[in-house]
Amino acid sequence: VPVDVDPDTYCIDVAAAERAVTPRTRAIMPVHMAGHVADMDALAKLSADTDVPVIQDAAHAHGARWQGRRMGELGSVAAFSFQNGKLMTAGEGGAVLFPDGELWQEAFLRHSCGRPREDRSYLHRTSGSNFRLNEFSASVLRAQLGRLESQIDTREQRWPVLARDLAEIPGVVPQGRDERVDRNPHYM
Repeated sequence: VPVDVDPDTYCIDVAAAERAVTPRTRAIMPVHMAGHVADMDALAKLSADTDVPVIQDAAHAHGARWQGRRMGELGSVAAFSFQNGKLMTAGEGGAVLFPDGELWQEAFLRHSCGRPREDRSYLHRTSGSNFRLNEFSASVLRAQLGRLESQIDTREQRWPVLARDLAEIPGVVPQGRDERVDRNPHYM
């Protein structure tokens, strides 16, 4: 069920999400739009109040921080994309970070053909597929980690100039910023 976004940050409007939650709701999926982190404090409270988990779309948020915490440290599942247009790319693929080992184990089974990590006899515990990232793509990504911080520094330094110039164009409203976002990678 799509809900509206905050007109300043372009991230999910938590009040709209709250109004949309029903007994059939299985997850709340905020998109950290263009590198700006959604209001994770309000989303965590909504999740706790409704017992509906949050699954973060962090495909635009490589290196982003919410109140000093990086994506993956915010208490819920965070999914990243490494598609060719992302801040870090391997052409395709992705990564999912989990707040606990139990969720990680379940996801591992699903991404590895239904087999647990220690299995050597092809004993499938559940249905699954091959969603594994290959070693070459992983090495390409790992090399990019060394430059990600400096790239974000450059984007953070240049954003005020770009935002000011964009705001001079009639009808263009640059993305705002919640002060709790202390690191925005400014995707695209």
